[in-house]
Amino acid sequence: MSKIDLRSVSGLPIVFVNDELIFKDADCKEKAVVGIDDIREQLLNKELDCPGIFYTKYKEVDTKDSLFKSKKVKVNIYTMHANLAGIEFVKTRATRCRKYPRIIEILHGSSTILMQKYRSPKDNRIIKLQAKKSQKIIIPAEYDFVIVNTRQSTPLIFLEVMNSKAIVRRVLDENSGMAYYVIRKNAKQEIVRNPNYKIVNEPEKVDTEKVVSSCGITPKTTITKQIIRKNERFDWLSKEDSVTY
Repeated sequence: MSKIDLRSVSGLPIVFVNDELIFKDADCKEKAVVGIDDIREQLLNKELDCPGIFYTKYKEVDTKDSLFKSKKVKVNIYTMHANLAGIEFVKTRATRCRKYPRIIEILHGSSTILMQKYRSPKDNRIIKLQAKKSQKIIIPAEYDFVIVNTRQSTPLIFLEVMNSKAIVRRVLDENSGMAYYVIRKNAKQEIVRNPNYKIVNEPEKVDTEKVVSSCGITPKTTITKQIIRKNERFDWLSKEDSVTY
């Protein structure tokens, strides 16, 4: 695979080569590989044996002089190859941060993002978004989040930023994942309802750019540079329930 230089899109001295992120003057606290057994409970077809690896998470990426730590934020980077798990596109496990919002930025490729806030059959909201390179998406507190690589040949690389106090937990194993699955059918992308959700609203679109702009985020500059240069704009990252759709 050819080398993908991520410096300009991430604001960090990182390249993606031979299926790995290579850091220069930066590093991560831990590298975690998420395999099929780690995500099986959230798959449409739980009997699958492949793909063996769904994605890799590089936890708490920071510069050598700990710039992000000094700004009281955590940065994670995920890499995910294009693949199918049966008819379902590869995806992340569903996660939720109960108190604080998160920022997602696509560094390479494009994706489908699912967010949901499901309290009951009569009180639920499902959001489906298409996200492309350099796009920023805010995940509000209490929303479940999954990102899907719907490209057939391009790896998906994305960055996640949150307050240093934020705790993100894996959720929804008991429901077999999100309310909808993103699948490939007749060479097209479709979504199908998870049968564990007997009654659920249809996915909706939201104006994410309006929310992103209201939070002081500039669309063309990578989020890491914005946090380092104008950290005062991001005090909402440390406030509970500070963003909503």
